[in-house]
Amino acid sequence: MTPKPVNRELMMEWIVGVFMLVVLLALAYFTIVLGRATFFQRQYPLTVVFEDVMGLRKDDAVVVNGMTIGKIRSLRLQDGLVEVTADLNQPLQLRADHRIVIMATSILGGRQMQIEVGSPDAPLLPENVIPRGRRPYDLMEEAAKVVHEVRQALTTGGISSNAQAVVASLREITERLERGEGTLGRLLSDDTGPYTDLTNMVADLREASRQIREVSEQVARGEGTLGRLLADDSLYREASAIATNLRTVSERLAGGEGTLGKLLSADDSLYRDLSEAAASVKEIAGRMERGEGLLGRLSTDEALYEEARAALQELRAAVDDFRETSPVVSFTTLLFGAF
Repeated sequence: MTPKPVNRELMMEWIVGVFMLVVLLALAYFTIVLGRATFFQRQYPLTVVFEDVMGLRKDDAVVVNGMTIGKIRSLRLQDGLVEVTADLNQPLQLRADHRIVIMATSILGGRQMQIEVGSPDAPLLPENVIPRGRRPYDLMEEAAKVVHEVRQALTTGGISSNAQAVVASLREITERLERGEGTLGRLLSDDTGPYTDLTNMVADLREASRQIREVSEQVARGEGTLGRLLADDSLYREASAIATNLRTVSERLAGGEGTLGKLLSADDSLYRDLSEAAASVKEIAGRMERGEGLLGRLSTDEALYEEARAALQELRAAVDDFRETSPVVSFTTLLFGAF
C-alpha cells in the first residue's frame, strides 16, 4: 500500500511540469509570433528629428504606404528637439521631397510614425543628412482650440447677449400672441371672426366656380355672343371675305392701280410732279421775298400797300353810296317809264 502515494506525487509533479511547459510555449508564441519579434532579422536604423512627437512612445509602429516596416526604438530630447530612432525591417531611400509625420491611430491616444519617401523624380537625400519630421496634427488639440475660440466668441463677442435678447424678444412675441394682441394674435385667439371670414371666402369661391361652370356650359351650347362666335361659322366666313378683300386691295396696290397704288408704285412721275410744284412754290415765295411782281411789291412796299388800302376804302364807300341811292333811282325810273 505504500507505493501508491509516491506514484500520485510523481504524477502531480509531471502534471505541473507539463502545465508550466505549455505556459512557457504560449508566452514564447505571444512574444515571437504575435509580438512580431525579430531576433535574427537584420535591422536598418533611421533617425528623425521632430519639434513635437505628440506622445509618441517606444515600440510604436513605423508605417510606409500603409504597411508597418519597423518600430520606434528610442526617443531622446536634444537641443530642444526630439531625436527619434526607429528600427526598420528594410532600407528606405528618402527623396528630397520626403514627408515624415506622426499620426494618431485612434482617439484613445495611439500614435505611429508615417513616412512618405517622396516622388521618384526628386533627388535622393544624402546619407549624412538627418531627415526632419513635420509638426504633427493633433485632432484633439485642434478641437480644444475650436471650443476655446467659440467660448471666447460667445463671452466677449456679444453673441451670448444677442442670443439672450433674441430669446427675450421671442418670449415677448409669444406672450402677445397668447393674449390675443395684434392681427396674428386675434387670428389665433378669436374663433368666430377668422372662421366666419374663411367660411365666407370658401362660399364665394364655390359660387364663383359654379358661375364659371354655367358660363362654360352656355358657351358650349352656343348661347350668348361668345357662344355664337364659337358655334356659328358665319363670323369665320365674314373674316375670310375680309381677308380676301384685303388681299385684293393689296394686289391692286402692288400693281399700281388707283391713286394710292400710283403713289406706291415704282413710277416716280407723280413724285417728280410734286417736286416741280414744290420748286415752283419755292420760286414764287422767293420772288415775293425779293419784292418782285405785284404780290412781292405788296408784301414789301408799304406805300403801295397804303394806296391799295385807300383804293379799297374808296371802293367800299362808292358801294355804300350806290346802295343808298339805288331805291330813289329805281322809283324815278318806274315813274318816268310810265309816261
